Amino acid sequence: MKKLLIIILCIPVIGLGQGTLLFSEYGEGSGWNKWIEIYNPTSMNISLDEYRYNFCWNGCDSLQWEFSIPFDSGFVLLPNETYLLVHNNADSVLLDAANQTTNILSNGNDVIGLYHTKLETIVDIIGVLDSTNNITAWDVDGTVNATKDHTMIRKPDVCEGNFGDWSLSDGSNTYSHWIIGVIDDFSDVNNHISECFNSTSIKDVNNIKRNLLEVKDLLGRKTNIINNKAFIYFYDDGTVEKKIIID
Repeated sequence: MKKLLIIILCIPVIGLGQGTLLFSEYGEGSGWNKWIEIYNPTSMNISLDEYRYNFCWNGCDSLQWEFSIPFDSGFVLLPNETYLLVHNNADSVLLDAANQTTNILSNGNDVIGLYHTKLETIVDIIGVLDSTNNITAWDVDGTVNATKDHTMIRKPDVCEGNFGDWSLSDGSNTYSHWIIGVIDDFSDVNNHISECFNSTSIKDVNNIKRNLLEVKDLLGRKTNIINNKAFIYFYDDGTVEKKIIID
């Protein structure tokens, strides 16, 4: 008999046993002005030792990440706080606000992911994880090439990531998670406005009427269900579940 272990990850994450971080701001600007901000929308202190910043230049060969960068060892991100990665040759305003610097940041067509090492899954992604990439940048919410020469800020009511499915957040199929701003807007770095702590209602996932949209593996690829594998289930109400099926 099959046994089904389900880890529920739904909106909002507050009050659930497992909360995750998300990308709250992304900037691809002039020169080396590139940055990515991470936000803790949960009520828990979260150790960044459990996460990695993953990256591929253009496409990811064989769907394997080219870089998996750890955050500062021992850093704990408190509820409602942010963590800012900045290009090491960026403007001094960005560098002064940075928690960490790196030269591995997007030129607009490079996919980036926030990877949870214990769950072994992508909890948030910007761009599409594929093996080839012939685009200039990704469109977001009707803005052409939004991931290049723009500042993107996560909307205040977004309380979890897209779990590796960019289409859940770019506005192409569902509600867009992002506000698209002008190039080189540093005014909001390391400071995210969020409504995640104002909600008093938590979804009872056992009573939700919902339809399954699709099933994907931990790399975000559409798949069929087989034994002894972990999958991410996406529903039409925005609920996301991680399920592990074992014999």
